[in-house]
Amino acid sequence: MTTKYLVSLLALFAVALFVLGAPKAVMSAEAPTRVRIAYASRSSSAMPLYLAQTKGLFKAEALDVEIIQMNPRLGATAVVNGDVSFATPFVSTFRGILQGFPMKLVFVHLKKGPYYVMVRPEIKDVQQLKGKRLGVATIKGADQLNAEELLQAKGFNPNLLQAVAIGDGPLRMQALITGAVDAICLAPPHDLMLKRMGYPALAGPPGVGLPVAGMFTSDRLVRENPQLVRRTIKALLRSHHYILENKQEAIQTLLQWLPQPPDIAEHAYETEMKTLSKDGQMTDAELNALIDRLGDKKRPLDEVRDFSFARQAMKELERGR
Repeated sequence: MTTKYLVSLLALFAVALFVLGAPKAVMSAEAPTRVRIAYASRSSSAMPLYLAQTKGLFKAEALDVEIIQMNPRLGATAVVNGDVSFATPFVSTFRGILQGFPMKLVFVHLKKGPYYVMVRPEIKDVQQLKGKRLGVATIKGADQLNAEELLQAKGFNPNLLQAVAIGDGPLRMQALITGAVDAICLAPPHDLMLKRMGYPALAGPPGVGLPVAGMFTSDRLVRENPQLVRRTIKALLRSHHYILENKQEAIQTLLQWLPQPPDIAEHAYETEMKTLSKDGQMTDAELNALIDRLGDKKRPLDEVRDFSFARQAMKELERGR
């Protein structure tokens, strides 16, 4: 066998190995999976999504994530229809599950939002709110329910208020400033922004409160692509841990996500970001209490939540994977 013939055989063997190994190579280099996540408003509670995107945490899980602002009442329908993979607005989407939408709660960002009832400067006492207008994101949404809890704790009947649907935080702020409404309920950083402008907080934060943001997805996605759900949750857990462990870097990201004075961003971090869930879960007792508060009838918890992805992601993070 000549040297030339031997070289030719080795070359053919190398080509064969490359061809046989091609599918694996192509698979490992294929484009990241496209994921769309709907959030309600550009606020501190949505910042973990932005941080996971800008710090490459989604990319590390082979995910190409688009975050989309959407009316919270549309989130459940968008998830079920497949228009988005996940929706984060909590109260309206959770109600959708209780009404029979084929969805699951798979992750919790904030178990309790630090809401404050902000009012016009001329209102000095809670009883002055009788017959006044309360600007809300959506009727019976998280901000309205928190406002009702806070006002009841002050001895005021919230049924004496007229709720007016305005929209997200900046829009509600503007409605209060222009006098279109007399009171609104907001979370940081908007509460401190208004205080600096002379608008007082009549009440807050809530004692019981409500979850502000979570991750809801369809039963279909859980069934057909559980690995995508797990990878998304893992990236968000990494985002939570990064925020909790890196205050200054988290504040800088918050300033990029929601431009504001640095001291107000620090206030938002201390009052809201530091309360991010460390494991993305709620207890059965917490969920049952939430169902009693938001639903007309009970539903088995297995039809409401699936935290197995959060538990698995936590184990992988603890193992350093």
